[in-house]
Amino acid sequence: MFLLYHGSGSHEVQLVHELNPAVWALLRKKALNYLTLLGARESAKLLSELPFEHWKGTNSFCDEFDLLYLRLSVRKYLELKLDAESHENRQRFRMIADAMQEGGNAIRFIAVHMLDDETDAVTTPTLEITSAVVERALLDFETLTNALGAVSGIDRVHTALHGYLIAVCREASIAAKESADITTLFNLIRQQHPKLQVNPPGAEPQKILRGLAQIIDAMNPVRNHSSMAHPNEDLLEEPEAMLAANAVRSLLHYLNMRLR
Repeated sequence: MFLLYHGSGSHEVQLVHELNPAVWALLRKKALNYLTLLGARESAKLLSELPFEHWKGTNSFCDEFDLLYLRLSVRKYLELKLDAESHENRQRFRMIADAMQEGGNAIRFIAVHMLDDETDAVTTPTLEITSAVVERALLDFETLTNALGAVSGIDRVHTALHGYLIAVCREASIAAKESADITTLFNLIRQQHPKLQVNPPGAEPQKILRGLAQIIDAMNPVRNHSSMAHPNEDLLEEPEAMLAANAVRSLLHYLNMRLR
């Protein structure tokens, strides 16, 4: 475990249990507002984008304290550890702890743990064709998923996909009605996008694309009846919510490569 920030006293950290994620989401929002008002944009970005968890900790002296805790893949852990070696980046994490203190929730440590293997979900691609709506929706999904689970952000994945397909149609001058849903837009792109016509996928990849079309078609009722987009009583279970999100992100990866 590597400490990105530590307060006074012993640097020993023993995890006890994670605190309520719903409460943490509110505390994070309060700290983000404080950092934004302070003009600490880099600290706010770190707090917003990294999958922080709020934990109760202790040590061999039986001290009790709160800490922010990250669990990252090997690659992300090493990247963050390297960045945190500079005094400037260390100060950014100190400002996060100060923001928590200002909100009445003292944080003694900000710690990061390296996972033993690469067990991350499908990553969110860096899209070449995009829009402000798409980028905001993807960021919202990452933030909500890290704080509350995939089911809390699955409607943002739908929004991101819808916005991306609209942007692709505009970029390729494919005529589409403003009211077109994601199923219609994806079919238009498959049938009319120049880069899918000049060098069309083979027979087996076409079968995969048809399967993805069925997934896209299922995203509409998922959003409307099984997500937090509306006050639905029957929400997706977490495994199915992550499955849907990963399917959409895999499609975004494919289109981002094929249409560049």
